[in-house]
Amino acid sequence: MTIQTDTTVDERCRWSVVIPAYNADGNIAPLLNALEHQNVPRDQYQVIVVDDGSDDNTAETVKTFRDVVLLCQSNRGPAAARNLGARSAKGDVILFTDSDCVPDRDWISQMVSPMSDSEIVGVKGVYRTRQKSLIARFIQAEYEDKYRKMMKADSIDFIDTYSAAYRRDLFLKYQGFDEHFPVASAEDVEFSFRLAG
Repeated sequence: MTIQTDTTVDERCRWSVVIPAYNADGNIAPLLNALEHQNVPRDQYQVIVVDDGSDDNTAETVKTFRDVVLLCQSNRGPAAARNLGARSAKGDVILFTDSDCVPDRDWISQMVSPMSDSEIVGVKGVYRTRQKSLIARFIQAEYEDKYRKMMKADSIDFIDTYSAAYRRDLFLKYQGFDEHFPVASAEDVEFSFRLAG
């Protein structure tokens, strides 16, 4: 395992962003740039990238970002990568996103805001695609319909990992994502139902 020193995170760290990355060299830089420019103080959150056995230049690209922690493991899948990042996290709240996502400037502040209520154990963000393909647009429409329905509910029982936040202590208590899922295949659904149960 390789660890890159995070020079900005100290005892004021409140939140940890964990990103699993596999052969993500072509798309991780915009994500890390967006995370460097959030509207919350940089010393209050850390960014952890877990390179899941990439055979491209993912690790080298991540290393160009001074204030990012890089963990490397052999290829074991995103569930194992997220769990490794969570175990290494310093923040009380862990936020997850994917290496091909680009969060808005207020992503962290919006995701952690509901956590001021001690009853909230997890938070789900929304997804908007920039893809132009017809399939991507249909999927976007489906997601937006789902978001409208969830906004009317008092609580939800499913959180997607492309934009997720959990209390770290509960995430670890419930043993995180099931690492029997070797590829992205509903491990977030399984964990959500386990947590909600």
